[in-house]
Amino acid sequence: MCLVCILALLSTSENTHEEKIHFTEIVPTIYLHGYDGSAASTNKLISAAQKSGRARKTLTVQVAPNGHLQLKGKWSWSEKNPLIQVIFTDNTAEIPTEAVWLKNVVSYLQQEYSMQKFNVVSHSMSGPVTYYWAVHLRKKDSPILSKFVPIAGPFNRVIYIDDTPNQNSLDSSGKPVLQNAAYRDYLKYRNNFPKQTHVLNIFGNLEDGSNSDGLVTNTSARSLAYLLRNHVASYQELMVKGPNAQHTLLHSNNATVDQAINNFLWKK
Repeated sequence: MCLVCILALLSTSENTHEEKIHFTEIVPTIYLHGYDGSAASTNKLISAAQKSGRARKTLTVQVAPNGHLQLKGKWSWSEKNPLIQVIFTDNTAEIPTEAVWLKNVVSYLQQEYSMQKFNVVSHSMSGPVTYYWAVHLRKKDSPILSKFVPIAGPFNRVIYIDDTPNQNSLDSSGKPVLQNAAYRDYLKYRNNFPKQTHVLNIFGNLEDGSNSDGLVTNTSARSLAYLLRNHVASYQELMVKGPNAQHTLLHSNNATVDQAINNFLWKK
C-alpha cells in the first residue's frame, strides 16, 4: 500500500477519533419553567450562564399540548455546553403530563443529536416534573441525567393548596412528617432515580418567620433530600435568605443563585 494511502487512512482514523472524543464531551443543559411560567422564567438564568462565558444558548424548544415540538435556533457541534430552553405552551398542565413532554424533548435530542448526557435546571413545579420523568418515564437507554438543579421545588406540598407555613417538619432522618400523595409516590419509586446524578437543591427563606419563599416551604423543598441523599452520586443544598429569596426572584437576576448554578454545572 502506498505511503500516501497509509497516511490518509491514519489521518481519517485520527480525525474520527478526535470527533468522537469531542462529541462525548457535549453535555446540553435543559432549562424548564414552572407552573404558569414562560420563557421569562428562565431567560435571566440562561443570560447569566452565557455571561459567565462557560455556555451558550443554541435551541428553544416549544412543546405543544399534543406533545409536538417546535424548534428555534441552530444546534452547534462546536459548543461544548449548549443551553436549551424548553417552553410548555400549556403552562398549567399536571406533573405527569409535563413529564411526558420532557420525555419527548429528551428523546428528540437523543435521536437527532445522539445526546448521551444532559443537565436540567428547573424552577418550581418543573423540579417534580423532572423527578417524575426520572423515576417513571426514563428508560435504560435514555441519556444520563448528569446534573439536576431544582430551584424552589415543591416536592411535598404547596402553600395555598395543601400546605401552611411551619405546619410540616422533617424528622431526625430528614423524612417529612406529613406527606401528600405525590410525595408518597416519589418515595415508592425513588430507587428508579439515576444513581449517576449530581444534585444541587436551591430554595429560599424570606426570613419573615414563614420558613418559605412565600409559596414553597423549606420543608417541602428539602423533602427531596430524603428521596435522593445516599441514592445519587452527590446531593447538596443551598438556602438563599432574605427578600431576594422570594419564589419568583430566585430565578430573576439573583446573583447568588446564578453563581451557584454556573459553578455547579461548569466548574472552572
